[in-house]
Amino acid sequence: MNITYPAICHFEDGGYWCEFPDLDGCFSQGNTELEIVDNAKEALEGYAISILERGGNLPAASAITSLHASGKDFLTYISGDISNSGKFVRKNVTIPEWLSARAEKASINFSQTLQESLINKLGIPASA
Repeated sequence: MNITYPAICHFEDGGYWCEFPDLDGCFSQGNTELEIVDNAKEALEGYAISILERGGNLPAASAITSLHASGKDFLTYISGDISNSGKFVRKNVTIPEWLSARAEKASINFSQTLQESLINKLGIPASA
């Protein structure tokens, strides 16, 4: 599941720190523009996993045009993929044999398909 949120990267004391206005308490820091973007991605993914594992929902992302940066500060979108993050559990499911055979013939990944279906069924935004 890919998520994308706008971030404000602030230049201060020769380095950067980053905040996500939509994600209360999600911050990161780095020495360069590239480092802050990489570190912000890690912070975003960790924050999102934490919220979802506790049963919470991720808020909708604001439009980047509603944010403001000045001086050496800059705005950017940060994207992360939390599909393969967090804890995993094994689930045993039962489906009709004919359906299983057709899915296997089509090289469908059962785990990925179940994840995508559950995300859709639960109304979790595919790209917040």
